[in-house]
Amino acid sequence: MQKLLLHNLIEKEGDIYSAICLELNVASQGETVAEAKKNLQEAVELYLEDVIESGDEQDFIPRPAPMEEWIKFFEAEAKSIISKLSAIDISEGIQFEETVYAK
Repeated sequence: MQKLLLHNLIEKEGDIYSAICLELNVASQGETVAEAKKNLQEAVELYLEDVIESGDEQDFIPRPAPMEEWIKFFEAEAKSIISKLSAIDISEGIQFEETVYAK
């Protein structure tokens, strides 16, 4: 069975961590990163179950988060890639995650 790949952004806001699923604009929070991630997964599962059960997939999947959240995500991804570059052998360490866009 194939898993659904979704992207999330977790930010520290004061004493809590807020988490958002970027493809579905579903959010949650927690006192730790792990708790925020767990709570987000539960929220996304409930959201998807509800949408599928009601037959509203065409209207509510995807439902992207605001552009500024995506920009934060890609800025964090860029920092992560830069930090990993010195630790990999380029000839063996590249893998692509494919997304094909066609109208």
